[in-house]
Amino acid sequence: MNEETPAMLTMPKHFQLSMTYFEEIERRAHAYPLPPEDFDPLSASNAQLDVYGLPLRPDPETEPELFAFWTRLLSYPFRVIATEFPKPKGNNLPPIPLLLVGRGGSRGFRHFENSRNWSGAYIIPERLDKFVFVTGTWHVPTPSLPPVLPEGSSANDDYQSSTWIGIDGHRRYPMSSMPQIGTSQCFKIVDGVEQITTYAWWQWWSLDEHFPPDNRPLPPVPIPNFPIALHDEITAGLTVRSADEVQFFIKNQTTGLFTTFLVIAPGQILPLGSTAEWIMERPTVIGDHRLYPLPNYTDVVFSNCLAQAAASVGSPTTTLRLDRPRLIWMYERFASPHRKSFVSLPEKEAKSRLRVRYRDASSLGSGGLLT
Repeated sequence: MNEETPAMLTMPKHFQLSMTYFEEIERRAHAYPLPPEDFDPLSASNAQLDVYGLPLRPDPETEPELFAFWTRLLSYPFRVIATEFPKPKGNNLPPIPLLLVGRGGSRGFRHFENSRNWSGAYIIPERLDKFVFVTGTWHVPTPSLPPVLPEGSSANDDYQSSTWIGIDGHRRYPMSSMPQIGTSQCFKIVDGVEQITTYAWWQWWSLDEHFPPDNRPLPPVPIPNFPIALHDEITAGLTVRSADEVQFFIKNQTTGLFTTFLVIAPGQILPLGSTAEWIMERPTVIGDHRLYPLPNYTDVVFSNCLAQAAASVGSPTTTLRLDRPRLIWMYERFASPHRKSFVSLPEKEAKSRLRVRYRDASSLGSGGLLT
């Protein structure tokens, strides 16, 4: 089995990234300065942490779970690197999935929704509060060929999946948007050899943001100097700094690499914070509206599913977990016999822990068919 890095891959010939893509990244995304070599984040003041874009210290008395998460995040192994952003260098970029965000969910008596491309969970804030922070931890799953191939797919197709956390984006409405950060896991058989590709990426998706040549939202942005591998433990987070600025961070807990950066909103957006989500997704084909087939994958366990909500940015926050989550089940179409079947299923395991598992479509037990 060959595992490739983004630099080894080539964009499909039928799709050329517009210069607008790179110009928008340069204009809107900004890396933080690196802390000095002897900088100790665990003993630094919040003012010092803020200079370098590091998450601020939670109160250990009132927010013990968040404080424990913060302590592990900034503890050894821990090495801060300045975020690199893609530059135009011919076609040598990883395949960039366009994420379909605004899909309609079906509501059912079991308090879940179904979707063609999302699986996982989301929560909503209490009262009129808005989410200002969300985080999650997971291990990079291993993709493989599904035991039963979806309708219209073959063993030689690209099978792609993305694992991420985000704020908003659950519904399509004018000026809707969603900052999100995560990992991609892709599987393909080339000349009889199985190839797996993994990489980290971020995106601030916006319904109203488009660019030539096909009038689609700007694709996700890979992080070239942040390598990941199968089974690596990843922690990521988003902090709303103002009405139009979000701070992103991601750490590879296995290697200790950590990077953080600030992104300006794409054009005009409505206030952020209506939902927080933890998602396993299958993206769309570059330059098309078709979805990639979902690979079989090892279970994704989201831990540290924590979100903070406030009346406004800078106001006192309330920490929320998966107390009343809305679960999203992903379905796929299959032939012989023709049917729709749930293939990616979430399950809440604890107040801040969610498991998403692949379901073999040949197992048509209770709950297997979409009715």
